[in-house]
Amino acid sequence: MAETVLLALLLSALGGVLAGRAWARSRRRSYTLDRSGFRGSIHWIHGLDSLAAGRPGPALTALSKVAREFPESFDLQVVLGRLLRETGQVEKAIQTHQALSGRPDLNRTERSFVISSLGEDYRRAGLVDRATLAFEEALRIDPRNVHAVAGRQKLLEDQALWTEAAEEREAISRLRKSDDSLVLAFLYTEQAHIAARAGRLEAAEHGYRRALAVDSRVFPARLGLAAVVARKDPQRATEVLEKAIDAEPQRAYLAFEALATLYGILGEPGRFERRCEQLIRKNPRDWRARVALARHLRERGSSEEAHGLLLKAVEANPQVLLVHLEMWKTLEALGILTESQHRYVETARQAVFYRDPHVCTACRYRAQEMLWRCPHCHEWGTFIEEGPAPGAG
Repeated sequence: MAETVLLALLLSALGGVLAGRAWARSRRRSYTLDRSGFRGSIHWIHGLDSLAAGRPGPALTALSKVAREFPESFDLQVVLGRLLRETGQVEKAIQTHQALSGRPDLNRTERSFVISSLGEDYRRAGLVDRATLAFEEALRIDPRNVHAVAGRQKLLEDQALWTEAAEEREAISRLRKSDDSLVLAFLYTEQAHIAARAGRLEAAEHGYRRALAVDSRVFPARLGLAAVVARKDPQRATEVLEKAIDAEPQRAYLAFEALATLYGILGEPGRFERRCEQLIRKNPRDWRARVALARHLRERGSSEEAHGLLLKAVEANPQVLLVHLEMWKTLEALGILTESQHRYVETARQAVFYRDPHVCTACRYRAQEMLWRCPHCHEWGTFIEEGPAPGAG
């Protein structure tokens, strides 16, 4: 979990809770117990300072001390429960929220929020049934609890119930009056994937087009649409992928294999070379375009030209393992390796390398491949390929 994101989440939650408490106190004149004295505690200050410094462990220690000093502080308990969950102490988070939900002095909004937080704890622990009941209870108390609706939507996503998840997201968009088009487009894309795997090609094509109409940035919808269309019209499928690359050149490598295959079917393999060269001219450090072009040339017998391309790729991006793997293959194809060098290359190629250049911008989770939904924080469209530092010179 990225510490910066964690801090933003906690401070956002605290801000919302404090605003709600201020409103509740103004409406209930009989309210006499001041539960906000914890802000004068030195441990509270140390806790915030630790969060700001990106040290969630010391922050949790400090806030736990404050909670022992001020056990009646609702606001603090909410923040502490969230921090416990986000640092992996789900069981303690559940206990904290269960204790809060039993307090008799909560108003409807507060009680609904606490129960929905408990539902999120259950979801994180994999207790689907309990999480479902908690979210339903929270919405029964307060039908406009966006936190509960969002939790229920994530629960549906976890179960791959994409249609129901999309309906929940639409409800969230109405409640918050927000633009959730990107997430909705990803959910529609998942529905289309299911139709495509089931052989319902017309439904799949309709689903992919629907997703792109909602938000054209959803690259997997373009890939899925091209795969469906290619079965009956390779030329149109090629146009879909070319438009996808033009729209998002940083994602182009995801379409290389399919595009090269389609150009081959159309009898125009040279178009793939021109497309890669175009990408390289636009971005000379695009090592993926160089690797794809080098591989294509090597397979067509132009290993010398492939070698020259890879030399430039290595010079620009010496940290990228895939560039070196392609270089080894090209050197083998050129037949210039000695027996001992060949033995080294073969051993290295069969080894398991740990390379995870893709990172989630929301929680910093890393993965080897491009993922459209983060398996850690469950956000959509947050993965990027982390660019390596330039090579020397």
